[in-house]
Amino acid sequence: MTYALVDNATLTAVQRILGQVKTKSRDSVDTDIVALENFLQAVLFYDQIIAIDDYIPRHRDARIKSFNFVNFLRSADYNLDALAAKASEKSAELRPEIRGGEFVNEDFKRLLELLQTHIICTWDVSSSIYYLTLKGLAEKNSEEFEKYGNLAAAIFSELGDAADSGKRTSGDVALFDRYGQPIGSGYKIPGAKWGDGSTGGMTGAIKPFVASLVWLANRSIFYSLVAKYLQADTFLYPIRQAYQQHYISQSCNYGQNYPKRIVESFSSTFSEDIIAIQQGGLATASAIDLPIFGAWMARQTGDPATLITATLELRERSEFQEAREQLREVRRLFDESDIGSANKAVTKIIVDLKKASTDMRTKYGIKTKQGVPVTRLVHIYNTVAALKGLPTLPDYNFSVKLPDFLKFDKNRGFSSVYRNLTHDLSTTWSLGEARDILGSRVILDKEAFVYNPKNEDPIYRKSHSPIKSPM
Repeated sequence: MTYALVDNATLTAVQRILGQVKTKSRDSVDTDIVALENFLQAVLFYDQIIAIDDYIPRHRDARIKSFNFVNFLRSADYNLDALAAKASEKSAELRPEIRGGEFVNEDFKRLLELLQTHIICTWDVSSSIYYLTLKGLAEKNSEEFEKYGNLAAAIFSELGDAADSGKRTSGDVALFDRYGQPIGSGYKIPGAKWGDGSTGGMTGAIKPFVASLVWLANRSIFYSLVAKYLQADTFLYPIRQAYQQHYISQSCNYGQNYPKRIVESFSSTFSEDIIAIQQGGLATASAIDLPIFGAWMARQTGDPATLITATLELRERSEFQEAREQLREVRRLFDESDIGSANKAVTKIIVDLKKASTDMRTKYGIKTKQGVPVTRLVHIYNTVAALKGLPTLPDYNFSVKLPDFLKFDKNRGFSSVYRNLTHDLSTTWSLGEARDILGSRVILDKEAFVYNPKNEDPIYRKSHSPIKSPM
């Protein structure tokens, strides 16, 4: 059996698309569409879906009813609260730092590298005082700026997820200017062209942004630990997938080039081979190019509210049953063989899956001006040997009870899904009518505070003016 562990942020995103939960920002809709597709593919290609039952108590029953085909595990029943506490301890060790306008602490730096976006801070004048302001490094109204708006909204949505879990995280961040001087009360900007360069601290967006990143890290770590002990594959909200790869790389000593290898290996051409993305043979990955099933079903039904029912019906078709059987065999080979031996056997199956995915793109793809949009499902398999880098149960002095349907006769590794979110957002923008249908039931929360994305044109990044100075 194959098991997909889905986080609550993904389920919330699906419910926002279905119109069951309000959305705080229009900028998050496209990332939610990517999360929806992620979830639909888990339903289509995995035997069982697992989620953690730790949602807001007053909405808990409604959520379980909306996803009655998902196995919800109560944290208290399986001692998962202890794993949550350990994830909180780990995320509390983060030391966010902005230096010269950029995040320089390793955790957030690697996250932004995997997201392929540039987020900076500059001093902007307001009421004759300079305030540190969060921006996307991009030309106004460019595709890069639109991507920044989507990613920023997705990151800020983490605060809502934290609130849903009854948690709060710190937005504390260390600030240093480009000369390495600490920034505090009374700081004046060297070379400022307005007044005497007096500053008034940070704008209201920076601390919530940092707090959102800390919660994002917390949940990514938590689901990685849960996946290890449930021996399930993770399907996280897209913004979290990138941090999860950084965390696994760091914990398992994969090396600093690991995130870069993921992006480079799966950013352009389709690969029918297994790629060893970690030189020591501890991790390997495969990619399958698939149609946007949600877009196809949206075109067929005209109503996103029907997508879950339509997907459950679709998964019973023979091509999806065969694909699940093939993925089951891929998992068995990785679990029972060393990476080198498994790669040879798995490559043949991947070739068969490539043919199946080609047929699926023909049958379930939609045609746009740019052709048939595809999304790349990348599985990164972490061996049992690799997972020795993650915390073990003896280290924690507690045990995790396995549900009855999750009984294994030996230890297994686990795989995580990674998506190139930059590519998937661009693909979503190209969906045309299908994109409009997918977003048609979104309900905007008009009372919610919404971050208004700001940009910094790259050519002016290091320049001073009467209205702005670099950090």
